[in-house]
Amino acid sequence: MDTFAKALKILKNQGGQLDGVLLQGVLEGFMDGVLILTLQGELVHASSYAYQILEEFTQEEPQAQLVSQEIERICQAAIDSCELYPESPVIIEAEISNKKLGVLRIRARWLQLDENEQPLILITLEDQHRTIQSLVITEAKKYGLTPREAEIWLLRRANRTYKEIATELFISLNTVKKHLKNIRTKLKFHQFRQELLVANQ
Repeated sequence: MDTFAKALKILKNQGGQLDGVLLQGVLEGFMDGVLILTLQGELVHASSYAYQILEEFTQEEPQAQLVSQEIERICQAAIDSCELYPESPVIIEAEISNKKLGVLRIRARWLQLDENEQPLILITLEDQHRTIQSLVITEAKKYGLTPREAEIWLLRRANRTYKEIATELFISLNTVKKHLKNIRTKLKFHQFRQELLVANQ
């Protein structure tokens, strides 16, 4: 049993039920959206972030159908993996791309909280654009990036080319290169300071 499953089991035992206040608080704190389903596909829990992600990615009918089909497909694959590999959890993953919203990563795995109970399916929904945004905000503060550097770093972290960044921000290619050089210098300086601190302890 992995750390996540152990934590959920402890919380469940403390709260008595999967819908306990403490457990809900923990699930709401995850950066990813969380869905917990029975093997029959009944929803046991959905975090508010999961609802938000699903609402964003299912506004148009073809996209809604695609998301629904992918969730069903990986749920079935997780159920199959539970039967084939009962001793080792397998993570099933799928990605759905949307030009406007970015990439939605869906992960499913079975979750055994108690040996006497039927396993559940844990689905995490990751809006990769939002995950990268959070990461860049943290890095901008950590490394002392300017607002413009943070903007450029966000696009670079999203795997945009130098040319795409220049086009999107209406700046020259040389300006992009200059900003990225400054960003890398700040990252290296921060790493050097950390190494000095460790060496002086």
